[in-house]
Amino acid sequence: MKHNLLLAFFLTILSTAPVFSQPNENADPTVVTLRNMVVEFPDSVIHILDTTGNALPSYQANLLRGIAYNEKRMFSLVEKYAKLALNSDSIDFHPKEKLNALTLLSVAQTFFGNFQESISNSLKAIEIAQQSGNTAAEYNILTTMAKNSFVMGKRKQGYEYLDRIISSGASSTEARVLANVSAAYGVKIVELYADNRFQEGLEEGWKRMELINSIDKNGGAPEGFTDQQKAYAFARIASCAERAGKKDVAKKAYDSFMKTRYAQNPMGRAYIMDYLLDSGKWNTVLKFTAPLYPLFSNTDTINEDYRSLLISDGRAQAGLGNYRKGYELMNRASVIRDSLYLREKTTQAQELATIFALNEKEMQLASTRSALQKRHVVIMASFGIGLLLIIILALTIKVYVTSIKRQKIAARQIDELLAMHRMSIDSSNEEKENFRLFSDMQHTIVERNLFKSPDFNREGIVNATGLSRAKVAHLIEKFTGLSTNDYINKLRVEYSAQLIKEHPEWTIDAIAESCGYVRRATYYNHFNRIFGITPAQYRKEAGKPAITHPDENSKEE
Repeated sequence: MKHNLLLAFFLTILSTAPVFSQPNENADPTVVTLRNMVVEFPDSVIHILDTTGNALPSYQANLLRGIAYNEKRMFSLVEKYAKLALNSDSIDFHPKEKLNALTLLSVAQTFFGNFQESISNSLKAIEIAQQSGNTAAEYNILTTMAKNSFVMGKRKQGYEYLDRIISSGASSTEARVLANVSAAYGVKIVELYADNRFQEGLEEGWKRMELINSIDKNGGAPEGFTDQQKAYAFARIASCAERAGKKDVAKKAYDSFMKTRYAQNPMGRAYIMDYLLDSGKWNTVLKFTAPLYPLFSNTDTINEDYRSLLISDGRAQAGLGNYRKGYELMNRASVIRDSLYLREKTTQAQELATIFALNEKEMQLASTRSALQKRHVVIMASFGIGLLLIIILALTIKVYVTSIKRQKIAARQIDELLAMHRMSIDSSNEEKENFRLFSDMQHTIVERNLFKSPDFNREGIVNATGLSRAKVAHLIEKFTGLSTNDYINKLRVEYSAQLIKEHPEWTIDAIAESCGYVRRATYYNHFNRIFGITPAQYRKEAGKPAITHPDENSKEE
């Protein structure tokens, strides 16, 4: 529903990256030193471990490597070394380190979409946290499990995890525990807002405010913590109240937000963007975003924060009627999105190169044991290097081709957006409101992947958006020219085309099922009607080999 600066900053603050416990007081001084270095100097820690790591217990060395690679965002290696640490029998005698290793493994598995495995390891970590009385760590892991559940579409389960934290922790007097409860409230309010449950989000916002006041009263929190938490809470109360139609409450919450110390700096004001955009305060949006641009002037602007900044300004400019300026900002945001995609693929290639280098080094160490093994290692290393070069070249070509395709698609989408903006210039206020309702409706359907359910229909759209049946049909007909069923099928087919390109290893039947189709024939019929070719033909044209069964071609409808 909202692609703006607040979302990026809010998720950054609430991200449940592992909070690693410190080693025991009697821990090896080397371990303590490396643990203190790992956040700022992960490469140095890896180098030290590679040269002197044999002096440490294997579980300690592997855990430190996992933490270092977590800082470098190389999650294949995080997973590898977390598993090696957990495979050591010695780690069972060190519950704090085992808790860290399980948390690391859970983070890596979440990154790769292995949510069930991540939750399984999180449950093991929670058991250790409970046995050691580390309630703050337990709540931190539960929040991660909740986020995994929301991503998996298990929204009821996600809310249950958050409610478990809130109900059991709200009465605590320990600042660290209450801080994690406040974070759980924050995640819950964001998800309620995404589900259009604005009144419930508003009620949870006031409960969070009571909790923050309790933290303030009990003491023990770092200086400025409760002021910052109040700013977050008031920002979400304002946005939920605005969308719930309680404009007076929203305005008072906004005023309270502006009275916090945190709202006096440009970064803090980014959190009120949802309210400003929802309430149409376009000039205030531009006023608050203007000081943020210099913060990016001497840094890398290829990041989600800068992209969100451009989108917020683009919406504000369009709201003021400056459609050309709004289009330019949206176009720049689209270019950054493609650059982020290209960077992600490049990082994956670098990670692959690192894995090959590590494997080559391990083979070279083993080669010293015998002359025969050395000859074998040299041959395998040469083969590995050649294979690596081929893979990197193939990845580079694939990234380039994919980036070009994405740019074309993005350009077409931007052109369509501009055309809609132009249409709205000469339209009435009612037409502008209809377009906003349609945009919000479509974003809700796509963002939550509602169309992937085989039973999803107009009633599903009504339940997800709160619009009437007649209004849903009217908006879809007006802005797409399609019936409700044809519109839903179009979303499914377009999503299936994306899966065909991204997952060449999947069968056509698996792709059809993932997009909400029960019968293969129905999927083929809809795909051919919209794109003019069959899914199998599209996969062939996309240059990716199909996974075929003996009768795959014969079954094509």
